[in-house]
Amino acid sequence: MALSQSWAENSALMPRTTEALMKIGVVRPWQTGQVVLSRGQSISVALLLIKGRMRVSVTTLDGEEQLLRWMLPGEISGLSSVFADTTYPADLVAAVPSQVLQIERVKLLELISQDASVAVDLLRILGLRINQLFDTLADQVMPTLEKRVWATLERIARFNSVQVPDGVQLLVSQADLAQAAMASRQRVNQQLRRFQAQGLIRLGYRNIVLLRK
Repeated sequence: MALSQSWAENSALMPRTTEALMKIGVVRPWQTGQVVLSRGQSISVALLLIKGRMRVSVTTLDGEEQLLRWMLPGEISGLSSVFADTTYPADLVAAVPSQVLQIERVKLLELISQDASVAVDLLRILGLRINQLFDTLADQVMPTLEKRVWATLERIARFNSVQVPDGVQLLVSQADLAQAAMASRQRVNQQLRRFQAQGLIRLGYRNIVLLRK
């Protein structure tokens, strides 16, 4: 299968790793809204997103969904669960029609036992995910809503944005941003409008542009 241009832009995997995984995996399509994995589910496959976008979230004790991040083409998920033989730690849902490469645990372990460079690359990916988790936790304990929303905007800009002439466009709705910042949509909207009045952002339909200073 030929890799699209977006892979080079989004994937943190080395090309050699991606090619090796493509040889041992099986592609499966998912439609918008389908639950790919649920928190606490036992899994025996790692998932490499080929096309589309996935929501990674958890549900709080009071039933509210908390968005953690988006999974973009070229990203792999489920490594920690597969390596440690544990359950999946979040809910993974297709945000748009998507294609996922499923890599069976047995084949993945066989691959890394035979290719040290692939093993090191996957360990590097696990390290990046751990750092992202700590970034998310740090954002959530910011002392004010203003700081929490701004930190969340900056975090989203690092993994779900595109360059535009006057800044960086975040592909996120205000509802998703509110979930990620752990605040009500109304309060987040009020804070975003203050940022806009200060010339820091520009609000659009399901997107926010962080303006260059």
